[in-house]
Amino acid sequence: MQKIPINLAAPGMKLAKAVTRENGMTIMAEGMELTDSLISRLEGMNIERITVQGHPVEMGGAGAGTHWGERLDRLDHLFRRYGEDKWMIRVRERMRQYFQIKAAAQEAKMRAVRAGASGEESVADGGNDGEEA
Repeated sequence: MQKIPINLAAPGMKLAKAVTRENGMTIMAEGMELTDSLISRLEGMNIERITVQGHPVEMGGAGAGTHWGERLDRLDHLFRRYGEDKWMIRVRERMRQYFQIKAAAQEAKMRAVRAGASGEESVADGGNDGEEA
């Protein structure tokens, strides 16, 4: 089971937990398989994160060089004085999970912007991909 940002969701992934609104109303049931249209609907409803089955998205180094990635890198330093405090260790781990999700989402957004910009360039140059006529 893995919590991922909605912009990293892909068709074929299955929900490990139901997606609910703030008031508790279920939007999508546990076990549903995601499609492009379902992902678009979730984005339209401002759902930021979903929990999917397995670990389909590698987020170990996610967000390197992003604002959230920098926060993730600093966690051990910030919690260095609480090495044996079990409650502070739990807080640190929750923050680590949160920062990983945010960093991955920010990185995905940056990649999408770059991909959109490079797509616009290929359209602007006539779509010939560098071939001479």
